[in-house]
Amino acid sequence: MAAARDMLRASVLAALLTAGTAQAREVMSWLLPDVPPASMPQNGQPTDGIADQIVLYIIKQWPQAEHRFIYANPKRTWLMIEKGEPACVVAALHTAERDPLAHFVDTNLVPPLQLVVRQPTLKQLPLNAHGEADLQKVLASPQLRGIIVERRSYGQMVDRLIAARPAGSRMETTSVGDFGRNVLKLVTHGRADYTLDYDYSLQYASRSEPEIGQLHTVPIAQNNKPMLAGIACPRNAWGLATARRIDRIVGTREGAAAMIRAQNSWHTLASQQRYAAQISEFQQQRSKPMR
Repeated sequence: MAAARDMLRASVLAALLTAGTAQAREVMSWLLPDVPPASMPQNGQPTDGIADQIVLYIIKQWPQAEHRFIYANPKRTWLMIEKGEPACVVAALHTAERDPLAHFVDTNLVPPLQLVVRQPTLKQLPLNAHGEADLQKVLASPQLRGIIVERRSYGQMVDRLIAARPAGSRMETTSVGDFGRNVLKLVTHGRADYTLDYDYSLQYASRSEPEIGQLHTVPIAQNNKPMLAGIACPRNAWGLATARRIDRIVGTREGAAAMIRAQNSWHTLASQQRYAAQISEFQQQRSKPMR
């Protein structure tokens, strides 16, 4: 009888310990915006976007946690971060303005906005010794027709140049969006000679519209510095601890290689070659924890 009671007590204790462990399991919440091809959630789950691949890599290295996904547009995302809610956003550009709001784990080097042109337009571009287009001269050229999306921001420097273009500029605006894909199609079909977009946007659009892949990207002299992007966690104790945890996961040679593979899966070969030195330097830095 005593032996039976001892076995019962042991079973109950084991059950309680198991339940306690399950209840104590940490939860990691990821905010997934829909910004192709950086983040492209489907049915609430990450897919093959750049940031999606990185999150899936981190999850694989962090099996102790229960990982949850929350779809959130940019406005909701940053409201949650500002409020200090326990969640981290993926595919976040790391800017000086955002540093007071979040702890960042840099995972990618994002090539800057590019001039996107048709093959015949290449020889007409005013280029400097580094093969970069002078956007001010492009905008002022009476031979070159440009097209951009109305009210879209192309970054502070480029927006300023567009606003200051001369009265005779052949730059037009359109309300047609669809992440820029329709504008790229207009250039492809000769309705314009050039537009402005990111290299990975061109690659994304060409997956469903192969003819767009015939367009060329040219760096802009006035906007030639790659940007950092990654994961942003709220600027509080939870966010700092979580950012450090994520940083340790990606801060290895294997992690750095996974980050670059995710990035290169959506960047054109021309862009990879153009920024090879910067990408290599970033990969070396990313091969160890940065926090």
